[in-house]
Amino acid sequence: MAVRKETIRAQFTEAVQQVLEPGEHVQAGSYCVSGPSPWLAGGVGILIMALLGTRYYFVWATDRRVIFIKASFWTARPKGVAWADPRAAASIRDVDLQAAVWGKLWYRRTDGKEIRLNFHRWWLEEARQLAAILGAHAAPASPPPPPPPAAPTT
Repeated sequence: MAVRKETIRAQFTEAVQQVLEPGEHVQAGSYCVSGPSPWLAGGVGILIMALLGTRYYFVWATDRRVIFIKASFWTARPKGVAWADPRAAASIRDVDLQAAVWGKLWYRRTDGKEIRLNFHRWWLEEARQLAAILGAHAAPASPPPPPPPAAPTT
């Protein structure tokens, strides 16, 4: 069972190398849990959380795609590619990666499905890098309104 962060990252780095297209480069990646807040697991149990859609992934952003690699709940080892979306079509919203234990963001797939991704504090720095990269390709926000005219001075 992979417990150390470096070991987990090394295993998923090896897994993503096998699915990269020629000339594609990894820019950021982080381990995460999809679904409702992981804090609920203590109250409702892991089985209920699995029924609510909790899944474990390592998310990689490359210069072309966003690649989700499935992770084993018990061993945290790679279990194959879950899916990959073109990077230009992927977007994120409601980013909150300043939390003490669990940070989150919402990821929007190309088919319109939105997935809540939760990042444990061990992975928050990598999650911030991932969000910065994916946020750079999110749909641009509307421009801010112009400032009010200055009052005339006499």
